[in-house]
Amino acid sequence: MSIVLFTATLLYHVNSMFAQQYVTTEPLLKNVLIEEFTGRNCPGCSQAHLQTNNIIKKYPKRVFVSNIYGFDTPTYPNLVTQEGNIIIHALGTEAYPSSQINRSKDYADLGVSEHDVNLFIKQEAPCNIGGLVVVDELSRTATITVEIYYVHDSDNDINYLTVEMLQDSIWGYQNNGMNNPEQYVDGNYCHMHVFRDIITSTWGETISPTTEGTLITKTYTYIIPEIIGDPSGVDVNINHLKFVAFVTNEMIGAESRPILNVARLPFLIGTQEEVFPSIDDISYKDNSMCSNSKSFTIDMMNRGLDELTSIKMLMDIDNGDTFEYEWNGSIESYQIGKITFDMDVPIGTHDIDFRIVEANGKPLDFLKTITTTCEKKNTVFIENENDDVVLELMQDKFGNEVTWEIVTDDNTVVASGGPYENIFGPTTATKLYEIPLSLPKNQCLRFTISDMMKNGICCSYGDGYYRIIDGYGNVAIDGDGEFGAEASHIFTIEVGENTPDTKEDIYKIYPNPAKDIVKLSSAKGYMSKVKIYNSIGMLIDEIVIDSDNVELNVSNYKTGIYLFNIQDCNGNVYTEKISVIK
Repeated sequence: MSIVLFTATLLYHVNSMFAQQYVTTEPLLKNVLIEEFTGRNCPGCSQAHLQTNNIIKKYPKRVFVSNIYGFDTPTYPNLVTQEGNIIIHALGTEAYPSSQINRSKDYADLGVSEHDVNLFIKQEAPCNIGGLVVVDELSRTATITVEIYYVHDSDNDINYLTVEMLQDSIWGYQNNGMNNPEQYVDGNYCHMHVFRDIITSTWGETISPTTEGTLITKTYTYIIPEIIGDPSGVDVNINHLKFVAFVTNEMIGAESRPILNVARLPFLIGTQEEVFPSIDDISYKDNSMCSNSKSFTIDMMNRGLDELTSIKMLMDIDNGDTFEYEWNGSIESYQIGKITFDMDVPIGTHDIDFRIVEANGKPLDFLKTITTTCEKKNTVFIENENDDVVLELMQDKFGNEVTWEIVTDDNTVVASGGPYENIFGPTTATKLYEIPLSLPKNQCLRFTISDMMKNGICCSYGDGYYRIIDGYGNVAIDGDGEFGAEASHIFTIEVGENTPDTKEDIYKIYPNPAKDIVKLSSAKGYMSKVKIYNSIGMLIDEIVIDSDNVELNVSNYKTGIYLFNIQDCNGNVYTEKISVIK
């Protein structure tokens, strides 16, 4: 492969005439790199991929994975690399799948657990890492800038910086690929986080000094190969690449370890056009549990030659609502800026199209779509100010796995319970608790029930459930026991009587659980559309309806929990959770 490597190094303290562009000087907790040693012919590796995927979802932008393939037959797609084999042998890999967390020998295992990762991400990092990768698509030249800022002194005078290139979406064979259904489609497996090359030397480039307040900047020029792997190599698709940088503490034997911190470097494909804004990432958070308002943050890339000074965007929500937002500011050429604004999102799960229609006064059409979920807010009524509501909890046989809590909008716990005692006797034994709750009125509250073994409180060990009963004896919140790791509901308590139509007055959806057919009926007019999402938020079906009664065939669905988003002719959306069993 053809590689051109040039390194420019700048060392200085931040209080000098220079300032960092990409890295923060604030103390941060450590991020985590999971180096997963894997193979296409490995029977258990797809299950390990699924396990690490779940950890990434749990800790977005905090946990990164480098899947290093080894000992495979050289058939297409050949994902084995010379550098990868060096790492595999040096880190003492003896079986597949196996992995290491931040290159700590104490945490080499056949499977990474969330508990192991937790031990690292709660530690304070001695250094922070930032940077940017800009790629010229025509020449395939990547200019990689990395900044390291030392928040504290390192244990060693010399540390080591490593920059790796990974690639997503490589399709090909994987032994037992069906065990990871998220990456398995029609018998073909989508390989993700695949280790492809190292920009620095294998064990990193030396960096110093490593004292508090030091900022180190390194720049690399790298020619991205057309193909990696010999024989049966794989095309290097620029659009599917990502770069990670990490700092290791010292050289122990042949390799450098442990990892002090890691970061994924933002990736920008530059153009020769004057105006070219591009949305890299969109994240959001709730402004309040009981509010439909969400705060959206857009990582806006300036891929053009001119400075970006104004952008007009239209946000189209699939229920028909459209929002317009105009931004004015400054994002220099080949830089990334953050644009933050608030927007109301209807209850339910929705696709939102973020469309750039104008930049620097020139018309454009750039589209990025994300899926958001806005939870239903329940109102629980009581007759008098001092009345209690009641939590009705039917545990299954294993009560010691069950806990629950109720928190306010600022995460103050106002009620909690569990774990409970196990029940001796029949396998499907249950026990009912009726727990009076004196809770704050007219405040946003969240009820969360958790099962330590992530299998709910039902089915094989007794049909448990939970309900919150209002001051009039009505069921205000109703949940079955098939919730996996946890289930939660947002609600407020108000003095008064529940007179408005409830969802149950408007729609009937049954049976639940369902096996072959789910029936929908409306008492308030025609339904227009039903969207069905699986438990990980993936849209699996969308049905257009022009009726007040419909039957949906779910016989081909796998056993699990599904969200049915029912949209009426006025654009209102109601969400119902349906269990499908076989």
